[in-house]
Amino acid sequence: MTAFRVLARTDLPTLQRWLNTPHVYEWWGRHAGPGSLGGAGPDAATEAEIEGKYGAAIDHDPSTHRFIIACDGAPIGLIQWYHLRDSQDYARAIGEDAATSAGMDLFIGEPGAINRGLGSRAIDEFVTSIVFRQEGVIRIVTGPAKTNARSIRAFEKAGFTLVRFSSIAGEPIPEAVMVRPKI
Repeated sequence: MTAFRVLARTDLPTLQRWLNTPHVYEWWGRHAGPGSLGGAGPDAATEAEIEGKYGAAIDHDPSTHRFIIACDGAPIGLIQWYHLRDSQDYARAIGEDAATSAGMDLFIGEPGAINRGLGSRAIDEFVTSIVFRQEGVIRIVTGPAKTNARSIRAFEKAGFTLVRFSSIAGEPIPEAVMVRPKI
């Protein structure tokens, strides 16, 4: 069973471990773009960096809604959503309407939880039970790296359609812009 709970400070050590895990930092690490954390050796996310980015967001950032993905009660990853109206530059860069769309991102952090279909199940349940219940949200958008076949496939299995590739300032790989309308 998949469940979601709001990211808490007690989750920060787990988040730090996940961001420093190869299958996560490959796409979310320091080399993924501005503000990204995680990696190996000197690129590893530190406790202070995790606190600075995620701890501060827990306290002061009401625009990005972050949750822990739990499977059978155990935390396995991070999922987040935000109104595109709060990210106008990004919405323009990916060619999406900011007024009625939400954006989302996720990663499965636990190595034993990847390649088991948990990501696509979590995406579908999160979109249906949380994001599409928000007033005014009629479309959800995500942008995995165009070379991240695992993520693209998970979103496809969760009902998203690839609509275009967009280059984002500061990101080394164009994004595969994928959308799912509210039905």
